[in-house]
Amino acid sequence: MAIDLHHLRQFVAVAEELHFGRAAARLHIAQPPLSQSIKRLEAALGFALFTRTQRRVELTPAGQVFLTETRRTLQQADESVRMARRAASDDLADITLTFTSAALYRVLPAALRAHRVRFPTVEVRLDERPTDAQLEGLLDASVDIGFVTPPLKTMSGLEVELIERDRFCLAVPLSSPLATRSPVDLHELSKESFVLFPHMQGPTLHGRLMSACRQAGFVPRVSQEARQMHTILSLVAAGMGVAFVPEGARSMRVDGVAMVPLAGMPDDLTWDLAMVWKPRGARRALIAFLETVRALRRT
Repeated sequence: MAIDLHHLRQFVAVAEELHFGRAAARLHIAQPPLSQSIKRLEAALGFALFTRTQRRVELTPAGQVFLTETRRTLQQADESVRMARRAASDDLADITLTFTSAALYRVLPAALRAHRVRFPTVEVRLDERPTDAQLEGLLDASVDIGFVTPPLKTMSGLEVELIERDRFCLAVPLSSPLATRSPVDLHELSKESFVLFPHMQGPTLHGRLMSACRQAGFVPRVSQEARQMHTILSLVAAGMGVAFVPEGARSMRVDGVAMVPLAGMPDDLTWDLAMVWKPRGARRALIAFLETVRALRRT
């Protein structure tokens, strides 16, 4: 006899009721067929699940273990059906979205709010990751869409769409004489300490910032590194140094930090944000999210 979920649900009903009559009523079947089904299940397993007397039904030690594992099996089966139904439904499909911290003060929060209004039943699972880790997830299909900092190394099969481009400004402690300047020229920063994101987080952008400083006549002295923009600004507020940040970071309004216009940066040196996805086989739920982001860009 092949054991299927139907037999397991019958077993759980009897194990929870410890009474064949009540279990049969719960399952909306007659008692004799239920009793025969449990006997066939025990025969297929090769051990008894219940001890039966005229007055009571009890689980055997093996039956107690089997009940625990059966509940887990049925729960997993139900979850699998739920997830498959969500994936099959355009309105209920989940989206896995990854992002760099820079996306949090730019288009991403507005996109999430707008998409929830359009599709209130869609669950968007969020995970902050460096750009390279996002690309790996996109390629192995564990991620649906990523918000990354370009430029990117060539990735076959991925679509990249630039959604925001920011000029750089300078974050300085309010106590710094630079806090009242407008603008500050890049070459004036030769004696400053810097708070900067790690090279591995964005090798190309990091390299271009270093190159711009060298062209201005100095090599920046990096006193602290931090991955998240809020951490960078908090370190600036603590007097650990100045930081190159995108203009959009002004919205974060960290106490103790002044955002100062910056002159002398190359015109083509910007802090960009792009969304990346795999167009082949893209689900309609993902396409709908892309449309939400694009609509925000047009407003």
